[in-house]
Amino acid sequence: MSLLKGIRSEVQHMIEAMYAVTNIDFTIVDENLYRIAATNNLKYSVGKKAPFHSAFHHCIETGKQIFIEDARSSPICLDCANKVNCSELSELCIPIHYNDNIIGVLGMCAFNERAKDNLINNRDSYARFEKQLSSIISTILGEKEYGMMLEYKSLELMTLINSLNEGIIILNHNKEVITINNYIIDKLGLDINQIPPIYNILPDKIFKKLIENNFKGEIGPVKLGGFEFIINSSPILIKDKKQGVVLVLSDFRKMKESVLKSNLSKDIITFDDIIGESEVLLEARRQAIQVAGKDVSVLLFGESGTGKEVFARAIHTASCRKDNVFMAINCGAIPENLIESELFGYEKGSFTGANRTGKVGKFEASKDGTLFLDEIGDLPYSMQVNLLRALEEKEITRVGGNEPIKVNPRIISATNKDLANMVAQHLFREDLFYRLNIIPIHIPPLRERGFDVIILARYFLRYFSEVYDKNLDGFTAECEQLLLQYNYPGNIRELKNLIEYAVIFEENSLVSLETIKSKIGFKKERLNNLSLAELTKAYEKSVIENELQLAGECLDAKRDVARKLGISIATLYRKLED
Repeated sequence: MSLLKGIRSEVQHMIEAMYAVTNIDFTIVDENLYRIAATNNLKYSVGKKAPFHSAFHHCIETGKQIFIEDARSSPICLDCANKVNCSELSELCIPIHYNDNIIGVLGMCAFNERAKDNLINNRDSYARFEKQLSSIISTILGEKEYGMMLEYKSLELMTLINSLNEGIIILNHNKEVITINNYIIDKLGLDINQIPPIYNILPDKIFKKLIENNFKGEIGPVKLGGFEFIINSSPILIKDKKQGVVLVLSDFRKMKESVLKSNLSKDIITFDDIIGESEVLLEARRQAIQVAGKDVSVLLFGESGTGKEVFARAIHTASCRKDNVFMAINCGAIPENLIESELFGYEKGSFTGANRTGKVGKFEASKDGTLFLDEIGDLPYSMQVNLLRALEEKEITRVGGNEPIKVNPRIISATNKDLANMVAQHLFREDLFYRLNIIPIHIPPLRERGFDVIILARYFLRYFSEVYDKNLDGFTAECEQLLLQYNYPGNIRELKNLIEYAVIFEENSLVSLETIKSKIGFKKERLNNLSLAELTKAYEKSVIENELQLAGECLDAKRDVARKLGISIATLYRKLED
């Protein structure tokens, strides 16, 4: 009989705990290549034989630790009997010794790119890790060759668990704490000689959800001893029967810092990045600078492409929340049936297609930072009351959950719509409008900013000349005149695209009139031949078309545009036909 078979239950406990910590599959085979224990992707193969000429086979024959970085190209895998059907990407194996004999192999196997990168990047640490685990298995065999309870508190295993920068609590089938690492003992100020029951460590509601309801997945943030943790619960299953639970407690603050670091990997936007010298822009910039240090809600009004998010990011950078995350969500780009889960997150299994472990929403992720609600005018009416409640009560509840979560982000909203008019038409809640509109700032359209067009055009020319390695010195005088005459319905975004196009196709040292005209189809000769009345008609038609492009083509949208421009709907139709 294989020696390892006698401690199958104990080693299964051990590798399940290690899988919960590392997210890399573990497996153990005996000297005859029969699989004794396995996690996740390899559980189906317990009791079956590992292939001949596999890494396990080589490990037993050579008695050496083997690392396979890429199973598709490794010479060790060339003669493996299961090469064609193998789904392992990377592997680290070590022989298990007992009484100077090799009695099996312990392996770490990566089945996805994330696990593979983890295994490769931490190869040396995991090699030492495996050696210690192999030694622990030998120690267990020495104490009892079969039927022995796994000694979770053995010095070797605790050294491994205590080296982690996350809290680990392991419970047995009686919900008793059998292992708790130094990280969580230090964080919560517990007495190592008198560890309290788990129901005295966790709040009652959290205890019931995680332990009594066989919960598997993530919950949090949960406040414990002055700290906030995200708790991941993984049951230990043996023959489909729950034998215990592994709880991994991650510092929520560090997780937020990780999100912030990712967020800051983009260029930090400051007020110096708001380019232009026109009075209307400088006035908006002055207002934004003045309000940045005040922790109040701001509502940015402006057409699409005017740079509302740039203003929002600059306000955040100049605020007292600059060291926390800036999170943006476009309320008009998310389907109505998903907007609530995007804002507030959801618990596992809340709806079809939901992540099996649940998901943190934008409010929760930006808890003490800034939440930018772009296109707030497109937020479904049914969701507006939920948003208002979150803002007033400073707490949210995930979809499918019932535990309130405290949140306190600064809210900056933006819209290209007339929210006051929408309130009058009962399309937008009045109470939410006043809650968001504490500080309104109007971002001017590019057509009202005069020479800023040329300042921005020259800025984009320098930028894209460097990107595309072109030597362009500027624009011809005629070209700059045309740039000033154009209406820019897409505002700065359209100007940026126009200059990028010009940089790519211009063959001379100065961007010419013809290059710009080929993009916007704007004929100067045609302008020179038009009368003042014809120019007026053309301009009025252009203004109406630009407004309709923003508002939409339905009848209600046309009525809104007509009301905004101070003309009747009949006049609007006539001017469009002229």
